[in-house]
Amino acid sequence: MGQIAYNAATGDMAEAFSASDAAWLSICNAPLGTWLMPRTAWPAVPKTSIRGLRFFAHAPGFTGQLPVPESYAHTRLKIDVVKAVRAMGFRAELEAWGTDGAGAEWIADVLVFPADGRRVAFEIQLSSQHLDDFLTRTQRYRRSGVRCCWIMSERPVALRSTKALSYKNSQYRRETGEVLCDCEELVPFAIELAGKDTYPRCFATVQVRQRPAHKADGADRSYRRHAARISYLAAARLALERAYSIG
Repeated sequence: MGQIAYNAATGDMAEAFSASDAAWLSICNAPLGTWLMPRTAWPAVPKTSIRGLRFFAHAPGFTGQLPVPESYAHTRLKIDVVKAVRAMGFRAELEAWGTDGAGAEWIADVLVFPADGRRVAFEIQLSSQHLDDFLTRTQRYRRSGVRCCWIMSERPVALRSTKALSYKNSQYRRETGEVLCDCEELVPFAIELAGKDTYPRCFATVQVRQRPAHKADGADRSYRRHAARISYLAAARLALERAYSIG
């Protein structure tokens, strides 16, 4: 499912989540082919899920590779990131795409354009992903001059990535006797979700990792994180500030 479509005649973009009821009704009543899916230019079909979530889908007959379906929580998260960032006064686009200097393509769940000209991508990751994939995708953004912030589920994604970073930094442990579960390239925010098909109504419990390090022979094995139940606006503000702190 996608959140954006383009008018075939004017090129104007429509957002499913932000369209007024009247505008959405007009989109739904328009002839097939009036609205097109991004990048493929295939006719878009406006739909509404059983949970009331509006979205666009490719019309039947498309023979190309369809985007990987997104979970309800994934879509809701990126919509709320856009809403929070816009409430802060920044321009933000859903499902924005670009290429790095080597020609490799990327598609950001949310791309933010602060007033100083820099760009920040928000990526939602609720399924397990290899640490190398996190780093490769982050480096692809960096080659495009884009900072990247990862919003991931606490379990299993954040927990597994933390363990993977600890293993990756094993040389540091041997040299210092400390366990390092972080790296400069990644800007992670872990959010506790009951599941991909559920979503909190107003607030999220956010785990912000702050370069945890523990003595190898110490009794305390918990990760050093700051947890807080905060609004999405506050979470987006924290993420932007953290993203700006990396080079």
